[in-house]
Amino acid sequence: MPNKKALRSFYRAKRNALSVAERNLASAAILERIIDGNLIREGLVMLYLDSGNHHEIPMGKWFDAFERHQICVPKVLDANGKMEAVMWEKGMSIEPNQWGIPEPISTTYINPINITTVVVPLLCFDQRGHRVGYGKGYYDRFLSRCVPRCKTIGVSCFAPVDTIEDTETTDVPLEIVVTPQKVHSF
Repeated sequence: MPNKKALRSFYRAKRNALSVAERNLASAAILERIIDGNLIREGLVMLYLDSGNHHEIPMGKWFDAFERHQICVPKVLDANGKMEAVMWEKGMSIEPNQWGIPEPISTTYINPINITTVVVPLLCFDQRGHRVGYGKGYYDRFLSRCVPRCKTIGVSCFAPVDTIEDTETTDVPLEIVVTPQKVHSF
């Protein structure tokens, strides 16, 4: 059973090897599965702003697809794992944070209990819904502040691994992970 460090290294390299076109195709297929499955129904939705240098699932078309929803995006506050949500407005001022991830300049934060769905980036996930991210715990800390009925949807280019061996009690498993091929429910 692989640990998070090994999985992080392997899947970061695997994702980095995908071309922009491959990531865009994966994004479109995942978005189609989410829309066809009616996985995001109503309420305040948290999407993320992808960065080219981290090779995440591109979110550009997602903002248009869910324009009838209220949308918020994450903003990292410090290097110790503190993250908040900011209401998204088309054309708002954004700038890259210390890791090159675009974020809004706004400091008007939204209470996480008001968010109904969070779309979570990840490097890989397992058959129980645990994920490997970048290793700082930002999303785990944030999701622990959301209400239990908040739907968590991970997005991945790759199928799940069997088990992540070193999960912790502070890790928040996802409810759903969507890949281009399948919707995985936990």
